[in-house]
Amino acid sequence: MAHHMAGPLLGNLVIIALSGTITLGCFVAMFWMLFRPGETDRHHPKYDILRDDR
Repeated sequence: MAHHMAGPLLGNLVIIALSGTITLGCFVAMFWMLFRPGETDRHHPKYDILRDDR
């Protein structure tokens, strides 16, 4: 009875899948905003991390 605090298997799988989906979505949004920031001003701070001299 080592798992007496664990919930039902289906509930655990749903939580794990939902958490993984949200995490993956955050990574996709991060890379999207990093490489396609949508800013046209070359002096915007987002471009500092993409400079060639870094």
